[in-house]
Amino acid sequence: MRNILLTFIALLATINIAATEHNYEWSTVFPNYKSQIPSSDFTTPDGMFRFTTDKASGESGPQFGEDSKAGLLLRLYADNTLRIESLKNAEITAVTFVIGGNGHYKLAQLTPSNGTMDTPYLGKDPTDSFREYKLFWSGNTQDVTFIVGHKCEYGIDCAEQNKDGAGTCMTKKMIITTVEPAPIQNIQTDPNPNTRVVIMNGKTYILREGNTYTLTGTEIK
Repeated sequence: MRNILLTFIALLATINIAATEHNYEWSTVFPNYKSQIPSSDFTTPDGMFRFTTDKASGESGPQFGEDSKAGLLLRLYADNTLRIESLKNAEITAVTFVIGGNGHYKLAQLTPSNGTMDTPYLGKDPTDSFREYKLFWSGNTQDVTFIVGHKCEYGIDCAEQNKDGAGTCMTKKMIITTVEPAPIQNIQTDPNPNTRVVIMNGKTYILREGNTYTLTGTEIK
């Protein structure tokens, strides 16, 4: 057992978990959005993610639209859904929804299919010139769907003006963080030639003498 634990420690020292941040500002990414059918469903130009929107039980459907202050907005309305899929096997660990322009008025909470929504940022941009709200999601998945809240929760209308209204989520930009373990085939420090690292269902395990272990040394029965 001591040799196995030493092997795990050596492995943890050699695995490189690389985090990558992907920034998509819609005005820059999709200048020709009107030619897309439907305009609100797309694969990012780098081929990393697929975005699929749906009206679902909402009264209005998702769309791209110009905003005089924030440029191009991906507009999601009450009860609409947004699905984000990782297309290159990277795990999505964080998504930031940057809300601009008219999106501040009726901003709703989002309900994710997995992971959690964190405390929102309801302030201004770095220059302190205009409102730039942000919603934050964190988790670990290759596929997550968000449902826009039925009612306004964080927007100016409900939070400051005490108005009752349907919710929205209108992003001018989205930031997606991913991690991808570096590929490791064998543990060179282990004298047993049959010890190797495998990735199953997006998680990393150690195979040794017919047994499977987590990276902390727990045997998987």
